Amino acid sequence: MKHLLSAAAVIGLFAALPASAALAPITASQSLQNIGQCVAVEGVASVRPDPQRFGTIIDIDGEHSSFLGFIPKGNEGQFPQLASLNGQQIRITGVVHTYLGRGEVSLADGAQITPARGANASDTTTHVGPQFARTGSPNAACN
Repeated sequence: MKHLLSAAAVIGLFAALPASAALAPITASQSLQNIGQCVAVEGVASVRPDPQRFGTIIDIDGEHSSFLGFIPKGNEGQFPQLASLNGQQIRITGVVHTYLGRGEVSLADGAQITPARGANASDTTTHVGPQFARTGSPNAACN
């Protein structure tokens, strides 16, 4: 019964979020407070190769900031705009994990990177919990 009530609460919470709900952006420094959560992080992009993991890193707000997006080698084709991102205000959406003490979102789909747009009045959620990362969320990048 307890699990049934928990499931009902999760379904009820999900139903309360409109399908078109957008995540309000957080900053690079806030990413570490949202480990395991689906978030949208906005800031200035710096694109560079990652020689240790053989992929591409997109630092948000500088190489030594607290957040980055990581594109594994071979997935760069999913991001045709990659070369044009340097110095641009962007939004990276996904589930935050840690890598060497920094927040990181693994990038597999071009839809996870969009131009930054700042917070809107319609952006009522700053993150969604792990249950949405597993079962569906208002943002397809976190499914």
